[in-house]
Amino acid sequence: MRYVGKAYEAVLYGMAGLAGLLMVAMMTTIFIDVVLRNSGYQSSAHFFSFTEYALLAVPCLGAPWLVREKGHIYVEMFLMALAPAPRAIAVRAIGVLCIVVCVVLAWSGGVITVNDFIHAERDVRSFDMPRWIVVGFIPLSFAMMAVEFLRFIVRGENFLGAQSPTDTGQV
Repeated sequence: MRYVGKAYEAVLYGMAGLAGLLMVAMMTTIFIDVVLRNSGYQSSAHFFSFTEYALLAVPCLGAPWLVREKGHIYVEMFLMALAPAPRAIAVRAIGVLCIVVCVVLAWSGGVITVNDFIHAERDVRSFDMPRWIVVGFIPLSFAMMAVEFLRFIVRGENFLGAQSPTDTGQV
């Protein structure tokens, strides 16, 4: 089981690292595109397609790591209005809801990805890309986010940010 955990963490941090590299690559591509256009040259149509693909991949690749690091966004106004006991129940309920939503989206994305693979669907832009590669990040991302939220709940940890209103010790 230890090796499964290590492999999972390698995938999680690898995805986050790849998201970071893609952001740098997008920035570089946009910079080159702007310089070429302002210099009177025509830039490659592939620059635009790459940026579009990366804009989908980056949030999908980075989201599970953000959940792990408690970097996701939540609205605390509702929680602040609750007393500690109902607040703890609400936080747990929100965590369960997060898991359910992530599992449903992972399942739906997985069905779409498999169908795209089976039917050899193509995403046609400046270059053809198998569509399952384009949408394949979605089920992986949401499945891993569900695992991350489940880890917090099973461990009884607060999955909200460090300064959250539930920092009374127990969730």
